[in-house]
Amino acid sequence: MRLWGNWLLVERLVTTSLYKLLRLVFITVQRIYWQLNGTATKLREARLPHNYHRSAQVLDVLLFYKFCPGQTTTVDNFLCTHSRFEDPQYIIDNDNITLMTITENDAFFCETKEKGKLTCRFGASVRTLLLVIEISQIKL
Repeated sequence: MRLWGNWLLVERLVTTSLYKLLRLVFITVQRIYWQLNGTATKLREARLPHNYHRSAQVLDVLLFYKFCPGQTTTVDNFLCTHSRFEDPQYIIDNDNITLMTITENDAFFCETKEKGKLTCRFGASVRTLLLVIEISQIKL
């Protein structure tokens, strides 16, 4: 029985390592692509106070992975692509949006397909991830 638990741990470590490697490659390619198509410039402009009306970046979730179901969900658990910019009021106006985490500068929200369908299996129910740039700009 003890051997089975070790294999499970090895399997999770290998899967996590592969996910981290995939995420590193994905983020690197994405940053290059965003530089080429102008998204990086728009992200920098969105941080300016006079661009509040478009300071929330909407990201489409491609993949979600967590090493352990009990682990706190962070932005690193998601592979996302840029979708559009939105007014942060969008978060307040929609019932199916939940605060996921807050960093020093940003707040991250998850938009689920159905209200109240936020489970520990995020990948199955999360449709988009919203990044509100510069918390100090949020107007409630």
